[in-house]
Amino acid sequence: MKTLKKFTILLVIFVLCMPLNAQRRNTLPADVLATMKKATTFMVEKVSNNGGFLWSYAPDFSRMWGELEAKPSMIWIEPPGTPAMGHIFLDAYHLTGDEYYYQAAEAAARALIWGQLPCGGWNYLIDFAGEASLKDWHKQIYAGYNWPAYEHQYYQGNATFDDDGTIMAAELLLRMYLESYDPVYKPALDKAINFVLESQYPIGGWPQRYPLRSTSEGDPDYTAYITINDGVHTNNINFLITCHQTLGLQSVIDPITRAMTCILALQGGNPQAGWGLQHDLSLDLLPAGARPFEPAGYASHGTAEMIQNLLYFYRLTGNTKYMARIPDAFAFLESIAIPESEWGDFEERRRPRREGQILCPTFVEIGTNKGLYLKRTPGDIRTGHYYVDYDRTNLITHYSSVRTVDLAALKAEYQELMNTPVEELTRNSPLKSTTLTEYPKYYSRWTNGASTEENVRRIVGELQNKSYWPGPLQGVASEYVGFGPNRLPDEVISCWSYIRNMTTLMNYLK
Repeated sequence: MKTLKKFTILLVIFVLCMPLNAQRRNTLPADVLATMKKATTFMVEKVSNNGGFLWSYAPDFSRMWGELEAKPSMIWIEPPGTPAMGHIFLDAYHLTGDEYYYQAAEAAARALIWGQLPCGGWNYLIDFAGEASLKDWHKQIYAGYNWPAYEHQYYQGNATFDDDGTIMAAELLLRMYLESYDPVYKPALDKAINFVLESQYPIGGWPQRYPLRSTSEGDPDYTAYITINDGVHTNNINFLITCHQTLGLQSVIDPITRAMTCILALQGGNPQAGWGLQHDLSLDLLPAGARPFEPAGYASHGTAEMIQNLLYFYRLTGNTKYMARIPDAFAFLESIAIPESEWGDFEERRRPRREGQILCPTFVEIGTNKGLYLKRTPGDIRTGHYYVDYDRTNLITHYSSVRTVDLAALKAEYQELMNTPVEELTRNSPLKSTTLTEYPKYYSRWTNGASTEENVRRIVGELQNKSYWPGPLQGVASEYVGFGPNRLPDEVISCWSYIRNMTTLMNYLK
């Protein structure tokens, strides 16, 4: 339900009732509120396009970017685009009670409804200028980048679960509907839920894109594979569980159960008891390749994510089948771990930072467990190609050949669950409850450091002489060669900076 403006009123009463000398010392909460409003006003009134957002903007708005350079008629769906901005506006409304934030969240939701595809999902981006403009953009991308993001090389015309786009948009519509049960959101929300249900394979997994497409470009359609990569399986399950919790939908119980069981079916046999990022649709359900730098192989970070899911499924159900082969997955990760004496082969930012973490190849070869390292020949997308081998030198930098896995933490959680009575674990399981629960008040989990007074004062101070928080240009724009001047801005108006700073400030006020 829509909250009242209690926070601001209580803050004013608190400040007025303080001794005068204390009021002089403690102006930071009021400064934080003013800073949040100033930054939001700029983003809403100067940056927003029909309520929606890209990722980054040149300070003079001469150029703008999502994951790639965009047209002025576009908004982006992947975070930190329109859904992520809508969520942070709604979070700020819940904290402050200021209707301005609620109206900004409404505008973001309306933009998403406008761009929702007939199937019920969303593409990576929305072009208010229409389909012809979007098709033209794809052609410009292919011509204008040395190595464009492969998912943007050509127009596909369907929706995607990739990179949390569709699900984050659906979650915003769900939150907006639950605020006051305004029927304006119900048709679009129902379409999004039906999209998740309709696109699910009978075995319980999901493709990356849907509706499935037939390709004429000569490439295999990896988007039809059962997809784990970028949180597709995890996010879809969690969204359906949330719909059951908050809306009482019984129709999602069977899809949730099939999705949980699918994870068991995808796990490899010993000694490769892991998971790939995609799995083919054959009877063997083997790991499959995707983009040219994502070979068919078992994936260390995908395996860690699926272990985490199995632990969660056990908390939900108390069914020991979800725990049975976790030790096999632990053994697999240990078997592919790179010895600490060899960590120097990889750049420092890729190495473990805490005790108990291990370093593993991102992909290991099916059948051998040898690490597959990602390379690229000179040239561009028209003259060069990606390839993998066993050698650790000359690796590509835009996609890591190694991953850090917190194996100690996974083992500790596994042991804790094994030592906890099942009745205690499942006592609050949403799958066992018959009562509705409220959606959490706050969504955004991206911060700009701890919410200490020192950090908060720094963030507030950065906006003293600006209307926005600047940030670096994100995405793959560093490989850009077309669309305009080669010179890229040193700083941009950044949705990432806005979201992270706003979250940090709100955590301080909370």
